[in-house]
Amino acid sequence: MPLRNLRTCRTQVGLRSLIPGAACLLILALVTGCGQAPPATVPPPFEGVELEVAAMGDPALLEAIRVQTGEWERETGARLNIRTDAVDLAGAATADLILFPGEQLGTLVDAGLLTRISESAIRPTTIFNSTAQTENPTKERNPDDSEGTAKRDPLDFSDVVLPFREQVTKYGDERMALPLGGSTLVLAYRRDAFRAEANQQAAKEANLELEAPTTWEQLDALAKFFQGRDWNGDGQPDHGIALALGTDADRLGTDTFLARAATLGQPPDQYALLFDPETLEPRIASPPFVEALEAMARWKELGPPEMADFNADAARAAFREGRTALLIDRPERAQFWTDPQKPVDVAVSPLPASTRVYDPSRKTWITPRVPNRLGFLRRGGGWLGGINARSSARKADAALALLIQLASPEIAQEIVSDPAFPMAPVRTSNLALGLPDPRAAVGVDSRGWGQAVLDTYSAPRTVIGLRIPDSYAYMTDLEKARLAVIHGEPAEPALKNAAESWRNRSVSLGKDRQLWHYRRSLNKLSTTAQPPPPPAAR
Repeated sequence: MPLRNLRTCRTQVGLRSLIPGAACLLILALVTGCGQAPPATVPPPFEGVELEVAAMGDPALLEAIRVQTGEWERETGARLNIRTDAVDLAGAATADLILFPGEQLGTLVDAGLLTRISESAIRPTTIFNSTAQTENPTKERNPDDSEGTAKRDPLDFSDVVLPFREQVTKYGDERMALPLGGSTLVLAYRRDAFRAEANQQAAKEANLELEAPTTWEQLDALAKFFQGRDWNGDGQPDHGIALALGTDADRLGTDTFLARAATLGQPPDQYALLFDPETLEPRIASPPFVEALEAMARWKELGPPEMADFNADAARAAFREGRTALLIDRPERAQFWTDPQKPVDVAVSPLPASTRVYDPSRKTWITPRVPNRLGFLRRGGGWLGGINARSSARKADAALALLIQLASPEIAQEIVSDPAFPMAPVRTSNLALGLPDPRAAVGVDSRGWGQAVLDTYSAPRTVIGLRIPDSYAYMTDLEKARLAVIHGEPAEPALKNAAESWRNRSVSLGKDRQLWHYRRSLNKLSTTAQPPPPPAAR
């Protein structure tokens, strides 16, 4: 021991004559390690990094994210600036981690704001098991040796349902995002209406089965059966179905229309629904869309008198109050289907299939061997997270680490459970648990809810809502046509007007460029590596 350390020890004790040198050495060894340097500490991996997190669309998602990031900041040393407002494309350009509805994917890709996420970044990482090596220090390290290694897999991506792994998060064959939560449509129905003895007897006489419908024709028949019938025994005539037929900020009515049109208009051997994938000619005025919209307009007579003007909240209220036996809605809004003070038994099933399918290439109707069942994923599939291509390499690494944390099994379940911004789970393990928060939806069959969502995701094929540049504007054109038909206009000319608006919009954005994006968005069709230049750049 250097003399100066010994002197320090004696000085600190203050009793030189009473403490022998050996005792001082022992104290010093215990306190300071006899002058040895303390073990080096590893700095947090992203110490000093400041990340900006922003959301396009509804900023409520940011509140659900905020409560999940405090521990991550402490462990990594990064500091987060989580925006409190919804941003547009210009605002997204300054963020490192961009949260967005899937329908914005093409817009972000077109602007060059998303970087590709490599497959290696989301695979399990092999780490060395130090305990095994300590127990047998002479054992040679073998990366394939399960005794000496372990797998670290914080994302557990294989647990994410297939459509989100292979379609929703990809653009072409490149992964551009990771999933946070999904959005689709399901059918909710009152079990008391289906099980009441009087209703059962009346249905038998009408040669009708009171069970979850598997085809759209069966759903139409059920809505017609319950319309005007006192199916709940309160002495008042009730109604068949509730859905958002009117103006709705969430465009739930148009999504319902597209879900039915998809089963009618996309044969099993084809991928494109809304446009011809070779010419970008709109298909929305073709027979399957006309038929689906005409059927939707007829639903006005199978619900409450004011249903033509229902938004999503009004439709849920009608079902919750016991005025209708059926409801088409987003599963993540199940907490609004029942009154917690007067809970009823609500069952959930996937949307029906179609017994007929229109083949656009041959322009003829065909009858498939089994009903054509599709899973329709609205708003481009749900909510995603992507890394800004303009961020520095260190910020991009930190943003990806945060995104993997948010998309991990435990945190993902917490996020979809947040009432501030409900989303449908996209993991098999989460869906197996049923409703994220059963207490918030008293009376809804929790396990049946999870199974209905999982069945939608695992349908033979899934159709993702439009996600090319300016998708929202295209859907606004279609919404205007749908509303016109609900209020009395013929379906075919209204849809032809919408198709003409789509043609004009594509030309203004660059038809060749939009065609590249459409083919890219379908994941299955070949494209060049880069899109054609926009009109202004030619």
